[in-house]
Amino acid sequence: MGIGETVADVPGLLRPEDEEKLYELAAETGGPILEIGTYRGRSTTIMALGARSGAGALLVSVDVDPAAQRAASAALVSHGVGERVLLIRGSSAGALRRLRGLRPALTFVDGDHSAAGVRRDLEVLERVVPHDGLLLFHDFADPRNADPSVPEIGVHDAIRASWVERDCEFLGEHGACGLYRRTRGGPPNPSVPVVDARGLESPRMQYLQRLRWPAGRLARRFRAR
Repeated sequence: MGIGETVADVPGLLRPEDEEKLYELAAETGGPILEIGTYRGRSTTIMALGARSGAGALLVSVDVDPAAQRAASAALVSHGVGERVLLIRGSSAGALRRLRGLRPALTFVDGDHSAAGVRRDLEVLERVVPHDGLLLFHDFADPRNADPSVPEIGVHDAIRASWVERDCEFLGEHGACGLYRRTRGGPPNPSVPVVDARGLESPRMQYLQRLRWPAGRLARRFRAR
């Protein structure tokens, strides 16, 4: 049974070749994995299943549509991989501001496919995709990229005008997708993302945290002398 048959109950707009490549890359990637564009969770579920069968990477998936993410959450749970995915509602820029330190070893770019939309995502990704990081672009091989009457598909134009053209090696087409590897620039090593949740604490807990770290530690050290 192919991976597409395994997730036949989850809506999506992927070709079978896209699905097989997503599964393969997720299985081989130590992680973390970043997905821009969750939609209903078909690609998310495929990558989570691949990660479970392989190196066990954590997957972060970003989308602005709350209804789509609720559907994706249900799909992930029904396929037994809900614990492997962090769903973030918002833009790629907002998500990566929250996940400071995230260095995705694999990024699936599948959000706004217009030239302007892909450019926005790539501007953010330039700062976080590490050396040797992989970028998989959905609809890269869609012939509508060359049709000016279809402005909602502009993946090629966005890539050509971005750092990807300069800093990445093209590894080939897989279904509708194009795969690149970063060979120049970028952060040298993946790291663990740090999410600052202090603003969500009670005022008392925020005070205690400020007291204990780092100033509180320093004060206790002097008191011990």
